[in-house]
Amino acid sequence: MRTLTRTLLFSVCAAVLALGGSSAVKAQSAIGTVVTISGFVLDQNTLLPVEANYSVYDAKGGKVGQPRRANPSDGYLVTGLKPGESYTIRVEDPRYFKDEFVVALPSAGKYTEVSKDFIVRKMEAGKKLSIDPPPFDLRKADVKEGTEDDLRSFARMLVINPGVKVELVCYPDEELPANRARQISEQRANALKTFLVNAGVSADRITVKPASTTDPLNPPPLRKGAKGKRYIGPVYVYIASV
Repeated sequence: MRTLTRTLLFSVCAAVLALGGSSAVKAQSAIGTVVTISGFVLDQNTLLPVEANYSVYDAKGGKVGQPRRANPSDGYLVTGLKPGESYTIRVEDPRYFKDEFVVALPSAGKYTEVSKDFIVRKMEAGKKLSIDPPPFDLRKADVKEGTEDDLRSFARMLVINPGVKVELVCYPDEELPANRARQISEQRANALKTFLVNAGVSADRITVKPASTTDPLNPPPLRKGAKGKRYIGPVYVYIASV
């Protein structure tokens, strides 16, 4: 049986090689060109590979195969996917926030491998998540233009985890009198809250905690940074409850 299978495969390959240009691509497509996605699932705080359960869905929302598990040593691998299609990899692990990542595959005429890493956030009350880079300009309290995509992604994660409540803490960029530091901190946190609410997160799930000092764990540098690398006060999201 194996000899017959190899003979048939050799015959098909010979036929493909005998064709030229686009005809070869069409022939290969006819016998089933596939794309493989592989990579690692990384912890948001450490950026180290972790174990995590996930599932794969096609563009119509249908589950592709059975639930799977990534591991720290080998990561994850999904094969047999159709070129030119979009797939969603959805993290479905109680240890982490549910999250989903859409991967648009290239339209390939031959076997193709796509490498993609995903970052997950631990689902644990009291856990601190950072929004990096901070979505504010120096000494400004409005959400910075160009950071909307990252914030929408964070908002979507909160939407699909409806039982989670969070607390926003935005630190000032420099040492200021306590009342002024508290003012800009509160203004930034409220601007961020407004963005998240407009993106579909219930307002009663978000609280604001103003800071009256700079971040004690990540303070401003003693020397002025290079142009374009100014220090911006960190923004943290604390998981209040899950």
